[in-house]
Amino acid sequence: MRRGFLLALLLSANHAFSQGVQSLPPLPANTYTNAVQADASGNIYVGGEFVLNPQDPNAPAHAFVGKLSPDGSQILWWTVLQGSDADQVVAMALGPDNSVYVTGTTSSPDFPTTPGAMQTAESVANQAFAVKLSPKGTVVYSTYIGGSASTTGNAIAVDTAGHAFITGSLSGALPTTPGAITGATSASYNTAFVIELNPAGTAALVAINGFGGDAIALDARGNIYAAGSFAGPLAPTTSGAFQTSSSQLTCDSLGFFGAFPCTYQHIAKIDPTGTQLLYATYVSGTWGATPRGIAVDSSGNAIVAGTTNSPDYPTTGRGYQPEYAASPEPQSAALDFFPPQSAGYVTKLNGSGTGLLWSTFFAGSGCVVVALGSGSCASGDNIAGMAVDANGNILFAGLAYSTDLPGLWMTPVASRPTFTNPLNFVARLSPDGSTLSPTQLLPSSTDAGGLAVRADGTAIFASPLASASFSTLGRVAAIADSADNAKIVSVAPGQLLTLYGTDLAPAEPAYPPNGFPPTFNGVTVTFNDIAAPILYTSATQINLQVPYEIAGQSQVTIEVSSLFVSPAVSESYILAVVERQPSVFVWPGSFSQPVFDAAACNGQSIAGLQPLAFNADGTLNSCTNPAAADSAVTIFLNGLGVTVPAQVTGMVSSSLTAVSPSAAPLYPYQATATVLATDTLPGSVSSLAQVRIQVSSTSSYLNIPLEVQDASTAFLVRGPGILIWVQPESEPRP
Repeated sequence: MRRGFLLALLLSANHAFSQGVQSLPPLPANTYTNAVQADASGNIYVGGEFVLNPQDPNAPAHAFVGKLSPDGSQILWWTVLQGSDADQVVAMALGPDNSVYVTGTTSSPDFPTTPGAMQTAESVANQAFAVKLSPKGTVVYSTYIGGSASTTGNAIAVDTAGHAFITGSLSGALPTTPGAITGATSASYNTAFVIELNPAGTAALVAINGFGGDAIALDARGNIYAAGSFAGPLAPTTSGAFQTSSSQLTCDSLGFFGAFPCTYQHIAKIDPTGTQLLYATYVSGTWGATPRGIAVDSSGNAIVAGTTNSPDYPTTGRGYQPEYAASPEPQSAALDFFPPQSAGYVTKLNGSGTGLLWSTFFAGSGCVVVALGSGSCASGDNIAGMAVDANGNILFAGLAYSTDLPGLWMTPVASRPTFTNPLNFVARLSPDGSTLSPTQLLPSSTDAGGLAVRADGTAIFASPLASASFSTLGRVAAIADSADNAKIVSVAPGQLLTLYGTDLAPAEPAYPPNGFPPTFNGVTVTFNDIAAPILYTSATQINLQVPYEIAGQSQVTIEVSSLFVSPAVSESYILAVVERQPSVFVWPGSFSQPVFDAAACNGQSIAGLQPLAFNADGTLNSCTNPAAADSAVTIFLNGLGVTVPAQVTGMVSSSLTAVSPSAAPLYPYQATATVLATDTLPGSVSSLAQVRIQVSSTSSYLNIPLEVQDASTAFLVRGPGILIWVQPESEPRP
């Protein structure tokens, strides 16, 4: 295979506290903040719970709402919402006059309600509440929500007329308004409700069962967008919806001690009267998803963010991180007690609910390992809150366990989260979901997601109370693995990288004519002052090889210099150094369509990416050109690290040479594929390896998780597996 052809396939285009974080003065002792908002003047509003007597282990927590000065140094007012039992504020919204609307849950039979409110007495032990406070912090109205049903208040929105919209979970049935639509119902599991209160809090204008539960938003026409997660195919969907059904799996976080159904993200658009379902769709993968925030843009497109355990959660090539970062264990075993580890997601659904404008994961590969020696992950990175700024950027917050959490280019390795030291984060995506600002880490490991954004774009995080600003991106907008286009914050010796950005080099795409020099087209990239071989340059992309000489170091500073553009580029970033970071080169169309598109290939949706794979006859493997059963298919690996025999930085391989460590199927007992050889590729840069895999299957595809095996350590190849299409012997070739 000619060098130029291969490079065109593999390397061409289109493929401590963070510096911006400032802790705000602490709130009164024994106070926990769940919700936060900011007004146009920058004042901060907080809500949550506090304990009067922390020495008493049985002392209940009580709800509060407060207003702080913009720097958090002064409490402008502080209002306690206290019954005789536990109460907590969970969510908050500001009205146009800076009235404060809150919802939460109370166990108090004497929670302070106001005369004439919709429901002044508690009917069951736990019920949601809604409270409106004036701009000065006095209670305007306070009401229970639920009738005779047990409820929790989880999210709230308010329109310009002062109507409050609350959603939460529901056990039983809420009294509904005439003609109200009905959503998910279940005798076994909680469902959800949506309720609209009039400005006086004396009556429900709309009350609906079975929609929402986790997040709620409004558009300019007063349509209601309710997001939640439901067990099984319980919630209705509309004709032409993006996803009309869900799976019915068990997501068991307690192993032998209890089984629970997975819950699947459901999004509904409801007309202002609550009597018409404008659209309803699932947006979920096999193992479910849970939304933690929703917003609506001026065109009626819904943006949702949350956490999923599904490697096949629907993403698109336009998203920042289309591929699931971890490598889950096989989910087909008879005794399968745990779902794959969690990951955050952000998704933008079109205005008709029929398709995705873009969708992305947001997670690294770290996780918390469950007990019982299973090796499975109890949890991974998650998103717990979301806000949208005035420019349409999406800000989101959560808890991270991953040293390779996306966006940590400015964070020293020693300050990054780990599975033993998780940290909260705040991140920001561009309105089109393709560009990430440097991720900011917060000085805490609380599993909370209260988040607000000021007019200047500064994020305010609820717990602990802190602000986070986002610096303007430099000319380098992303650092990616050249194989699968994954945006990375760590590198392995010899790994091929792609830098994406604007005006990075002279516009005309160019390959060095002879070898791979340390400077080309005015571009020089160094790793701890060691120059990297340059493989390709253009205005938007630089491809390079990480020097092997960084082996053994814990982190490197990458310096990017480009002299033949105006203004010249001079930027630096921090990357962790790992021993190996194997990934598979994907075929060029992998990110040009929805990554898990059931209609893309014979109606099948599989958790994996299509690699750049060649059949034994040299043709590209695909669903329309499958490999013959028992034949050999060739794929290409990046990120093997230092090998035996050792490769040399910037050198071109001259012969087919077997290298160690080699690739192997992660689960050989499945007996679906055998790795025949892992070799260098003659005529290509030294770190590129080719892997020949003999395939044997009775199905039309193989999903093969791979690992790279050292003598004592295995390194998982990124992602849930590679897809190789195979022609079953019993079927005719297409």
